[in-house]
Amino acid sequence: MSALPPPVSSPAWTGRTKRYVVVFVVVLAGLTLLRFSETIPVVIVAVILAYLFTPLANWLDNRVLNIGPLAGRDHRGVAVLLTFVLVIAGIIIMILVVIPGIAKQFEEFGSRIPPLLESLGETLERGLSLPITIGGEPILINGEPIIPLDQLREVTGTPGNQDVLRLEDLNLVDATRSFISTLTLPAFSFVGGALTAIVNIIFMLSMMFYLIRDGVMFADKLVEATPRTYRSDVRRILYELGQVWNAYLRGQLTLSLVMGTTVFIVATLLGVPNPIILGLISGLLEFVPSIGSGLAIFPAALLALSSQSATLPFLEGGPFALVVIIVWAILQNIEAIVLVPRIMGGSLNLHPFIVIVAVLTGASLAGALGVILAAPSVASLRVLGQYIYGKLLDQDPFPPPKRRPANPVTALVLAARVWEFDKQLVRNAAADVRRIWNSDRSKTWRARARRVMQVERIRRLFQNERVRAVSAALRRRIPVNRGGLEAGAAVRTMGEQIRNLLRRNEDHA
Repeated sequence: MSALPPPVSSPAWTGRTKRYVVVFVVVLAGLTLLRFSETIPVVIVAVILAYLFTPLANWLDNRVLNIGPLAGRDHRGVAVLLTFVLVIAGIIIMILVVIPGIAKQFEEFGSRIPPLLESLGETLERGLSLPITIGGEPILINGEPIIPLDQLREVTGTPGNQDVLRLEDLNLVDATRSFISTLTLPAFSFVGGALTAIVNIIFMLSMMFYLIRDGVMFADKLVEATPRTYRSDVRRILYELGQVWNAYLRGQLTLSLVMGTTVFIVATLLGVPNPIILGLISGLLEFVPSIGSGLAIFPAALLALSSQSATLPFLEGGPFALVVIIVWAILQNIEAIVLVPRIMGGSLNLHPFIVIVAVLTGASLAGALGVILAAPSVASLRVLGQYIYGKLLDQDPFPPPKRRPANPVTALVLAARVWEFDKQLVRNAAADVRRIWNSDRSKTWRARARRVMQVERIRRLFQNERVRAVSAALRRRIPVNRGGLEAGAAVRTMGEQIRNLLRRNEDHA
């Protein structure tokens, strides 16, 4: 038996055959995804988590394990295992320390909301049952006043003995749980309860391990699978997609941690009930672009409306809710003006209207996972569309960005920029002063200044009245025709008297 494999003798495929094969493969891949759509959330979550934890594995691989006897060896697998150990340890600490407190506050939060919604519904119905007035006079149509509650009953077909606004039936806790459960629970629906979670976690961790270890190899294989003339294009597209997803996922995670912690601290200082839950809600809603930070105001305002401040006893009810709304609005503006440009930048480059439409579409298609991934998915489609559009029109698909004209800035932005400019200006000035002070020219100048100061001291000394009197006395005592010895002795005597005067002046000073 020959050791060589048998040759391939079939003729080359024609263009039509290639197109048929491509269409067949695309249709087969679509049907496969449709058939196993329930497993897609687990795969997507594994890819996202692997993408987020890859920098930690790289740091362990390059900085921690690449020292001593391990230097120069391949220890990528060990770095990935250490990453898993650290992540699992963090999860265990959260379960043992953080989760019990959060669960207790979450139950308290859930018990507060239904009676609050019921009270709010009754208040709204009382307000809507009053006729609309202008200047104290009701507005009449066909001789009858306009009552908004009656108009709502006619539109909704609600009988007069039933409430139009039944807000107490709105269970926010169950709605939140069902919404979050869409993240991974559809997968493996043939088993239930704890077994479902265990199976999901095992498969997810396995996929994460191989993605973190061999993620670069997958990208290289994808590039090698393309025609040689398009490999640089594929690398550029992967680079642009990496910029989008890297900035979005890690930027949103940073914003979530910053805003969640800030809201927790502010809620604690203001005395709002359940500050941990409010911080958690604010952090989670940061993953909903454009509208998530605004939605975080409502639970805080509702809690403030039905409670009294724990730290500021004079705040209660409506005034307390108004203060909370104002403070939360200030936090949102600081986030939009200061944090988002520095953390997110222009990574998505999408109009807020497009983002909101994408979020609504993602929520209807994939629940919580669709909401989180809606914006970067649309931004990825924009990158692909930009490439196709440039190729169709024979233009550069990724032209260099144009410099935008400066937009009008608010007082807060202006103050921040002035503060940054002042700090940089002070740093530059201090560096210039140190450089000038240590220069050779400065040292020469300081030496000359010291000599000039010494000469000036001597000049002022000889202008002293006592020195002048001694000098005149010496001139009177020394005849002009005396010999050099007597003149030298007289000069030495004058020098001693001058030194004595210098000592007296120094002692006096």
